Amino acid sequence: MKFKRRFLGLLFGLALIAAGCAQVPKEAGFNDVKGLVGQLVDYRLQWNQETEADREVEEAVAELLKSELTPETAVQIALLNNPNLQAAYEDLGITQADVVEAGLLENPVIFGQVRYPNKSGEYNNYEFGITQNFLDILMQPARKKLSAIRFEQIKLQVADKVIQMVAEVRKSYFTVLGARQIRDLRNEITLAAGNSFELARRLHSAGNISDLELATEKAHFEQSRLELANSETALLDEREHLTRLMGLWGSQTGWRLPEQLPDIPKDEMPLEHVESMAIENRLDLAAERKATEALAQALGITIDWRWVGQIEVGISRERETDRTWVTGPDLAIELPIFNQRQADIARLEAQLRRSQSRLTAQAVDIRSEVRSLRNRLIMQRNIIDHYRHTVLPLREQIVDLTLKNYNYMLTGAFDLIMAKQQEFEAYQKSLESIRDYWIIRADLQRSLGGRLPGHMHSGHDSEPDMTTQNKITKQDVRAHAK
Repeated sequence: MKFKRRFLGLLFGLALIAAGCAQVPKEAGFNDVKGLVGQLVDYRLQWNQETEADREVEEAVAELLKSELTPETAVQIALLNNPNLQAAYEDLGITQADVVEAGLLENPVIFGQVRYPNKSGEYNNYEFGITQNFLDILMQPARKKLSAIRFEQIKLQVADKVIQMVAEVRKSYFTVLGARQIRDLRNEITLAAGNSFELARRLHSAGNISDLELATEKAHFEQSRLELANSETALLDEREHLTRLMGLWGSQTGWRLPEQLPDIPKDEMPLEHVESMAIENRLDLAAERKATEALAQALGITIDWRWVGQIEVGISRERETDRTWVTGPDLAIELPIFNQRQADIARLEAQLRRSQSRLTAQAVDIRSEVRSLRNRLIMQRNIIDHYRHTVLPLREQIVDLTLKNYNYMLTGAFDLIMAKQQEFEAYQKSLESIRDYWIIRADLQRSLGGRLPGHMHSGHDSEPDMTTQNKITKQDVRAHAK
């Protein structure tokens, strides 16, 4: 009896301990995610869970939308408001539940049975007992350690999704801003083409140009109108994409942008050690390391316990037909004779080798990616400088010289029109090169794990100067369209 009471007390004690660990924190791992992200970028994160804090988020978003969007404010709105990012935060809660479950013991099993005698005058036979999976108790520390590793992996993956969102919003922002400025340029070009067509129509009426020349100029005007429509469509599409990223709807979709793309930085950031920086900061690479660590841990557990089968211990009490009670312990042990987890070990070994190969391949890809983006960024800067210092001045010179020749009646009107059209095209290519620079820069920031060289202490990329002239304005175009 004393043994029985002690055993039952032990089982109930274990049950109470397990029950005490059953609470799942609502913001499981989120503070860790904020800490990981905060080491790389400086933005506010909020896990919206239908609390009072959600209203604060709405007020913060509304306040940010009152002013023209900058790259940083667009990113901040997305991090507070994007529903897909909010869904990713729920992965933390799901995985935390797995961690809690790994720390719980299996419930004990209570059984009972009744047997009826064949002879009259004898009493029924009763048997009652309680059993507990003892192997489950022994495996609990290993289970908890493995689930903790996987939880760390999920936290890294969620933090990486935040970094991805930062890059995607920045790219979308500059794409929209570039599309808007190109639309404005195409509008000015169309106006100039319309003026040229009107001039051609008058010259044709006066008999100074042929039908072919008039038709050519009209075709040029109609093509300009089509390109304007295409640029308008591209702007609307890109604007909607950014709106979705920021999680905005209704009246919130009327957000405003600056007039033009920011100028590129005067001096380029240091790009000598981008490979090592990427390997150090990439959260997706760190998550893959945790996945490999989890597989190694699972393999070790499987190998260590391959000779141990199921073990159930308990105690039972039985009343015989003569009404006497007998009490004693129960023990059931699985004999691992045939199945010694050979298949599980082989499977985990293969999965571990695969994970190690993927980790190596990912590191190689990351190094190659950052080298490529570094080279593209440098080349893009050279392209911008070439447009500014060579192509655009040359196109302006050609227009000026062609205009002089036209005034001296040394060339025709359409030669002047063609020169101006080529100048407009150079303007557009220059705009596109500036836009592409900022997009490549955002890709590089993502590839480096969210932090750019030279911004080690600021926590995020410096705010582009939205007031700096990029040397391609509406006034410039209008001046050369006259």
